[in-house]
Amino acid sequence: MASFQPAHPQPFTLAEAQQLDVSTIVAEISRLENSLAHLASSQAELAAFLADDEDDDLRAAHTENAGVIASQEERIAMLRHVLEGKVGAESLGHYGIAPAGETRTQSGGDYIDVDPPAADPAAAADDDAGLHL
Repeated sequence: MASFQPAHPQPFTLAEAQQLDVSTIVAEISRLENSLAHLASSQAELAAFLADDEDDDLRAAHTENAGVIASQEERIAMLRHVLEGKVGAESLGHYGIAPAGETRTQSGGDYIDVDPPAADPAAAADDDAGLHL
C-alpha cells in the first residue's frame, strides 16, 4: 500500500488505521462526513454574519473551522485509502462509501449497517442443505 503523508495533525497514523476493521473504518468515515456537514453549515452561517459585520471572534471561529474541515477531509481520505486496500475500490459502494471526490450527500447514498444482524438459529437449522437459488 502506498504511503500517506498527512498535511494536518491526525489522531492516528496510517499504520494504526490499517489495523482497524472494515466496520470501524466505515463508521468513522460516516461520523466524519456528518461532522463535515455540520461544519459546512456553521461556516455558511458565519460567512453570512461576517458579510454584514466584521467580528474578530467570528472571524477566528471561521478560520478555525476551515482548519478542522481540512483535517477531517484528509482523515477521510486516509481512511478511504486504507479501506480501498482492504476491500478494493470497486467494493466501496457496498459499504455506502461514495466514489473518490464525492461525499455521501453528493452521491445521495446512505451508509449501510456493515454488521449484519445475527442469523436466526431456526432458519440456519433449516438451511443444512446449502445454498438455494
